[in-house]
Amino acid sequence: MNPKIIYPIPDRQSTLYRNLRSVTRIVFILAAFVCLLVNILVKGKPWSLIVIWSLFCAWRLFFSLRLVEFSIFAHTVKITLYIVVLLYLIDRFLAPGWGETVIPIVLFGDLLIMLVVFLMTYDRKERHVVSITMLGLINLAMIPYSLHSWPITNWIAFAFLCASSVLFIVLLIINRKQLIHELKVRFNINTK
Repeated sequence: MNPKIIYPIPDRQSTLYRNLRSVTRIVFILAAFVCLLVNILVKGKPWSLIVIWSLFCAWRLFFSLRLVEFSIFAHTVKITLYIVVLLYLIDRFLAPGWGETVIPIVLFGDLLIMLVVFLMTYDRKERHVVSITMLGLINLAMIPYSLHSWPITNWIAFAFLCASSVLFIVLLIINRKQLIHELKVRFNINTK
């Protein structure tokens, strides 16, 4: 029996890239450690958490790419999640008060752009349903965060989150068959 290879054989990494990756890993870890140490010694606001998260995001986005099943949709959802966490950290520890408004606007814009691209790519729609669903779930998870300061200052965020929720529900209704099929495939449920 000859098994069929369905994933491409990854190219070997060049020695230069491996060395660059190793050096970058060491520099990132040292920078994170130094920032944390300086922040502890100086005391004050925990700005080092923002630096450490930014270094982690840079590492995951540029030096730790997945070779198999890489899609622009999955990568965009990952970037969105990293940006949302970074904005939340900045709002929580450095400049409080604006995150409840800005984060929903960022999520709404990202969801809207991804839905437009998603609806334009009919041939590969099933592959991207799960990524869009993850982004919609992130939007839904932001509703309690947005309602934190309702109704005094946060009607804009609430409006954007409601619009995101409506877009997400419409997407689920339109693509429910593809979503169910894709979830069955991903969780190895018998699709017959």
